[in-house]
Amino acid sequence: MDRIGITVVISGQNLYKHVYGQFYSMRDEQKQLLPEGKIKIRQNKYSMRLDYYAAYTHKKAGRRKIADITLGANKLPGKLALHRYMTLTLYPSQFQDGEFDHFKSVFDMMFDPIMYPVLFQTGKVNYLELAADSLSHNHHSFLPYRKYVTKSDIYKKGDSYLGTTYLGSNTSGLRFRLYDKAKQLNDTGKSTFTKIFPHTRIEAVMRRLGVAPVDLIKMKNPFKKMLIADLAKAQSACADEEWQNFMSESQQEGVPAALSKLPANKRKKYLGMLDDMQVPWWNPDEVWKELPLALSRIEP
Repeated sequence: MDRIGITVVISGQNLYKHVYGQFYSMRDEQKQLLPEGKIKIRQNKYSMRLDYYAAYTHKKAGRRKIADITLGANKLPGKLALHRYMTLTLYPSQFQDGEFDHFKSVFDMMFDPIMYPVLFQTGKVNYLELAADSLSHNHHSFLPYRKYVTKSDIYKKGDSYLGTTYLGSNTSGLRFRLYDKAKQLNDTGKSTFTKIFPHTRIEAVMRRLGVAPVDLIKMKNPFKKMLIADLAKAQSACADEEWQNFMSESQQEGVPAALSKLPANKRKKYLGMLDDMQVPWWNPDEVWKELPLALSRIEP
């Protein structure tokens, strides 16, 4: 689990003011609360955010944000009363020994009666990033796609560099991201997991789940919705110029975007061909066996 956002409604102006004041108290007391880290506050018209760094150095590679807290108030469509809320965002992949336990104790002390165990049981998950890694296949050496999705994109830089692959729109309830994790770590000055094997990150990004964190264990496996075709097999499957053009488009824009440009009968045919070329190494059921361990990292 890379990131999870949990939202709770704040009932009443007095509690809202209390939380507001505690943001600044935490920042003022950061040397006592977080001697090796840093607390930053960012504010705009409708919300403010507290960034909680367990470690903070002048070099970005030495900074680790393990949580942020957003406090906001706005008017919902059709509602007269002001909607006040707090969103706690956690970055479990950044946790090191004891850091999350320390954060929970600080959170409960500063924001009582909004306690983390209560938030875990009753808050609503509005954002979730789950990740799976391939240490055997380089990014762009295969064709990822998702059925019934027409939007995809691949980040480009210059004439030859292909970066992150996106499947789905950035506002949809489920979107996939695939990228070279080793390169990302190198670019930020952080040590890589391996210097020998590829390190491809496959992320499922979910929005508006509307369930409490405690109930995530019952969620359906989103990785089952992503399919992966063998690129080499697909390229050699047919010499037809239209198919080869489709292959080229798929590598530049992603399979869903390439399919969306085809007529319905051709789209169905090509999708069926890709379905017959699934790679043996992608196993969503095996990936999903790690969910209980991932959820255990954010338990009260």
